[in-house]
Amino acid sequence: MKKRKQFRGSQTPTPSPSPIPLDTNDLAPECIRVDKVYDWVFFANKYENKNFIPDEACRAAVSAALAAGQRVEVQTAPVDPADVSVSGSIIENGNPGKVLIVWTVPVDVTILINGVAECSFTVRTQFTDEIMLCVPVGITNANLNIRATQVIATSSGVLMGPDPFGPMIPLKVVLCKDVQVEYPVKLEVLAKFCFPRPNNIPVPEERLQCDLSLLEFPRQCPGLFPVANCECQATALARNEDTEATFGSGGTADLVTGLSTLRAEICQECSLADSTWSYSFTDTEVGPTPAPTATGFQPDFSFTFDPSSIDRVTCGDDALTAVGEGIRYFDGAPEQLFYELQIFDAPTEGFRLILRNTANVVIFDSGVVDALVEFGECETFADLLGDSDI
Repeated sequence: MKKRKQFRGSQTPTPSPSPIPLDTNDLAPECIRVDKVYDWVFFANKYENKNFIPDEACRAAVSAALAAGQRVEVQTAPVDPADVSVSGSIIENGNPGKVLIVWTVPVDVTILINGVAECSFTVRTQFTDEIMLCVPVGITNANLNIRATQVIATSSGVLMGPDPFGPMIPLKVVLCKDVQVEYPVKLEVLAKFCFPRPNNIPVPEERLQCDLSLLEFPRQCPGLFPVANCECQATALARNEDTEATFGSGGTADLVTGLSTLRAEICQECSLADSTWSYSFTDTEVGPTPAPTATGFQPDFSFTFDPSSIDRVTCGDDALTAVGEGIRYFDGAPEQLFYELQIFDAPTEGFRLILRNTANVVIFDSGVVDALVEFGECETFADLLGDSDI
């Protein structure tokens, strides 16, 4: 391993940071009746349609203006997502199953000729989606909760269209969509509860025999939804901490002295979805310009790394490890890499970041770096109910 000569410059002191607090997760078992979410998808699409002008007089005026070379513009009014009509139909039940969704978007359009409004009307443009969702047998169309959360409608102007339609208005519509599959169930959950007075006045009544099999619910779709909770949670904060990092592997590896900056919140509220982190490494062995060496110029090893996914979190004693993929920006060039981020609370507080290329070869190892760490175990049903088999 090659050890490079250290080059340090002056550094501006920064205020002493404080740890990132852990969010509390106080729970207690209760039985409630709720709409169970079997699947939940949020996505967006862009559609383009050409629409004819419904008003005959307006079509004639626009055609004459285009033929005369006048300026014809199209203005679109903002669309309220609540005005979007939507219907969903289950084509095929299954895990996953297929669902057809039809969207009808009303867009208020005004046509201006040389800056003067000529006419206004509403264009109703329609789009469809076919998506795969968890819709087991027992789920019906009534259990689909579908809505538009945002609509962006624009037009690039008026186009000359074929007879008999005449001028056409091209519309671009961006739809942000929220699709949920829900079914009313009775669940034992972990929650806090406010008790009313006891119902301690008995009412004589006949004992009824009921078929409990009628209370069965459609099976959840394992592997799709819901996502399993984490068994632990941690935060880490490091600002310009001294680092002796290894770039590369084997005898050609470089040992580089630099500074590490990390901000990480992994499994906040014990949910993998509430996880985020970022990292940067600053090479302190180079000056403002690369220094010449016996084999050429000394390179700057500074880079930033942003994760694009957090695939899995594993927990140990006072430590967790997150793995996934991300992008390293090295001298402005992006590179897809696999990462392993370790955060530990004992015997000392700190972290370690390892990056591998697509051939699973280690190309960066930060080593152990000091950080302010908060670590906590997540409570599960088994923890609170005192039964490890639950």
